[in-house]
Amino acid sequence: MIFDHIFVREQEEWGMKRIPGHDLIMVCCAVVMVGWCIVPVTAALCDGPPQSQSFILFSGGCDRSPPGLPCTQGFMFPAQPSVGGDFPAQYSLDFGDGSPPYYGPVDGVTHTYNSSGLFTLKFMAGTHCDLWRSDTFVMNIPAPANYSLVIPACVPGQPSAGFIGSPPSGVAPLTVQFTSTSSGANTYAWSFGDGGTSPAQNPRHTYRTPGIYSVSLEARDTCSGTVNSVSMNNFVTVTTPATTLSVTSNPPGAAVFIDNVIKGRTPLTLTDTAIGNHQITIMLDGYDEYTRNIMVETATPLTIAAVLSRSVPQPTTQPPQNGSIAITSIPSGAEVYIDGQQTGIAPAIFPEILPGNHQVTLSSKGYDDWSHIVSVGSGRMSAINAELVATQEMTGSLAVITEPPGAEIFVDGDFKGVSPVTIPGLSAGTHTVLLTLKEYANTTTNISITAGKTQKYTTELQKVYKPSAIDLLLAAGAIVMIAVIALVVMFRKDPKTK
Repeated sequence: MIFDHIFVREQEEWGMKRIPGHDLIMVCCAVVMVGWCIVPVTAALCDGPPQSQSFILFSGGCDRSPPGLPCTQGFMFPAQPSVGGDFPAQYSLDFGDGSPPYYGPVDGVTHTYNSSGLFTLKFMAGTHCDLWRSDTFVMNIPAPANYSLVIPACVPGQPSAGFIGSPPSGVAPLTVQFTSTSSGANTYAWSFGDGGTSPAQNPRHTYRTPGIYSVSLEARDTCSGTVNSVSMNNFVTVTTPATTLSVTSNPPGAAVFIDNVIKGRTPLTLTDTAIGNHQITIMLDGYDEYTRNIMVETATPLTIAAVLSRSVPQPTTQPPQNGSIAITSIPSGAEVYIDGQQTGIAPAIFPEILPGNHQVTLSSKGYDDWSHIVSVGSGRMSAINAELVATQEMTGSLAVITEPPGAEIFVDGDFKGVSPVTIPGLSAGTHTVLLTLKEYANTTTNISITAGKTQKYTTELQKVYKPSAIDLLLAAGAIVMIAVIALVVMFRKDPKTK
């Protein structure tokens, strides 16, 4: 499809304008999940909603000439990150015709309209912290010639709002799964009491600050416009997690390990130890190893005062036994380096590790290196579960538009969605893109991605020719005719065959 014109609306300063030509101006959607446009949640600041949002109305849909109904219209509504860098992670679009609105992680969708008129569309973009930006756009669908007014096909409902949430209490950060028990509704507006909102039917919301929060839900039927709401006061209680774990030793200067991960040297105060059971190990050259299990409880400071005993050499006929390190990574496939030497690929168990402290580093393309010191005991196994953090500066995005739309998109063999779509989180470099659509020839191309930028790719798919039954009969007749002519020629050249 050639896009003869694109309407773009920016919420803040762009205003409404028409952009000529065939290039689609798109705003980067900074997310990743296979087939979806999903954003990493690391380092969420929760400082505010997306800074701005675009609204793109594809030409060749309901604005075609001459007009016709029903018509299918394509929309894209990408958004920019918040001032602090929180990326958009969820989107919503009310089509304005009484049908259920769209909600999901993708910044594009198509919709079929069955009648003409003016439709007010509400588009929204939100971060993982449930902070949203919203705006409206009025779309005019002209009536075809000799058009008869169509009565809307939607069935009016009488909404009754209700919800549940679990767990209703816990330590910060607390993630609560909310479930709507409403009836007769297809649009939802949640308010979580901490400034966060959501249009999802069953949202998950994370409370990051201790406190007591009231929650409300507004359930609406888009066909009739009827609204019903419900509020529950003091519904969620978020408490303060354990704040301090103090560790001292006599003599001082000993290395402190929590669950085989080094935390520093004594005297030491920790504020990031999770609630629950842990193993603490304190080691100092010339002294026996100090090991014990501890319980870290909510809002209860804990102090460990270890008195170390000098090591007494013991005669032994058995040398220390080597240990091992079991390593997993998210995502899997990270390269593993132990003491600077490349050892293998996670997940794996690495045997024959000398007892003592070892530097373990995991490296994966597109992610920050993960590095920690791990203590390995004689004949014992130490476990590492590393979650790598995506390096945003090393990725770019790819905007794919096809005519006709609906083509499945594979990047380097992985399914990434259906056109039109913006694919974020692609590593910088060259990628192989495959487009497939039933009754159309597969299209393959190599596209170079630049970090921090969006590469546009627009193409028109070629329809696969399928001969009709008449074409096949004509072809078969032509073959038979050629064979008969060949026999006649051979017969005339060789009279002996008579």
